[in-house]
Amino acid sequence: MEQKMNDFESLAQKAYARFGELAKRYYYKFKRPVVTSGGVPCMLFLGNHSSGKSSMINWLLGGDVQDVGLAPTDDGFTVIVYGETEEEVCGPAALARLPEEFDGLKLFGADFLQRLRVKVRNRELLRSVTLIDSPGMIDSAAGTVNRSYDFEGVVRHLAELCDMVFFLLDPDKPGTTGESVTVFSRCLSGVEFKLRVLLNKCDAFSSLYDFARTYGTVCWNLARVLHTKDLPKIWTVYSGETRETANGGVDLTDFNRHRDEFLAVVHDAAARRRDNVFSQALSDFLGLSIRMCVVNHASRRLCTFRIAVLSFCAVISLAAGALTWQALLSRFGSGSVTAAIAGVAAACLGLAATWPLARLAVYLQRQRLSGTVDATFEAEYRSSLAVGTSDNLHQAWHAIREETAQVIREAPLRLPFFGEFRRRQLDSAAAKVFASFQKGV
Repeated sequence: MEQKMNDFESLAQKAYARFGELAKRYYYKFKRPVVTSGGVPCMLFLGNHSSGKSSMINWLLGGDVQDVGLAPTDDGFTVIVYGETEEEVCGPAALARLPEEFDGLKLFGADFLQRLRVKVRNRELLRSVTLIDSPGMIDSAAGTVNRSYDFEGVVRHLAELCDMVFFLLDPDKPGTTGESVTVFSRCLSGVEFKLRVLLNKCDAFSSLYDFARTYGTVCWNLARVLHTKDLPKIWTVYSGETRETANGGVDLTDFNRHRDEFLAVVHDAAARRRDNVFSQALSDFLGLSIRMCVVNHASRRLCTFRIAVLSFCAVISLAAGALTWQALLSRFGSGSVTAAIAGVAAACLGLAATWPLARLAVYLQRQRLSGTVDATFEAEYRSSLAVGTSDNLHQAWHAIREETAQVIREAPLRLPFFGEFRRRQLDSAAAKVFASFQKGV
């Protein structure tokens, strides 16, 4: 089974490498352009300040790996990996200690890399999973002060890269900070299948009434952010040794059951990685295929329009030159060099006069094409949508729709002479990747 999954990951990586340049041509960005065969699964811990992320990681690893405290103890991201010799690397050098899959983090600049830390620890759990701790989310005093790097972009990048995302909520601040709302609404959209919401420190409740009020507040806040009919499952957990009764006398039996489910997810990280790689490969290759289809259609129409506009400009210019030449022939005679020069000059002036109008016409045509991308998608995929495969296609299309419209509206487009051939190659390679995944399941 493990060998089959390694073969699947190797095949996926070859497909990413093969079509990387093609994706750049269509201004498409793969979510996970590098897949390390036999790589270690990753899990990301997010949450408010003092929600217990570091304490939870220490409990999982069975030791004091992360600093804990009531006040914020860390303003950066910490990646905890396995190693026989324990060490700690900070700053840009930390990125060199991570697998190639993390190379995309360098795009977030020096300010972020200064806040990146890699801890190498000899813990048994780290043989099978890599843990990532994040800075606690808080509201600034002014309410408008931002971090010196793209925090939301980093969270989104890591959420797409990691195989599980745990969002911890503190009973004292159950998802009420501005950054928490932003992360839920922007950064974690589209990765809900790997998201788990943990209401932590449940052993601190003094009564069931206290727990009910907090749980209701969490549900209220999530409902305002997610805008879905169904709320995600909220796991009520706590870190530390298992107990049956809290200090205040609250029965912890159900909380212990959620703790066991949480631990099962952590220890089943390999299966989570397999599903994540497959889901992202499916999304990446299908998204690129749709992008190619819609952009190729727009490129063909834009090329035809440009030819028509240039032909019109050429006709106007030649007509202006011919009329000028004919008018001067009657005055200077058939052999007049002046008439010929004047005719050529008139043609050039006509071309110069119509060129701005031609550019404006092409610009307006691009705006029109970008506004009809939905109709283009429906027309190009009419057959597939008719046989009942519309849900997957529509979901993939809505994920890339706005960016595709922007590409058609603003980016340089070239006539794709072999665009359809390359798209079929992509679809064929993707089918092989998916078949390899099914063999390994």
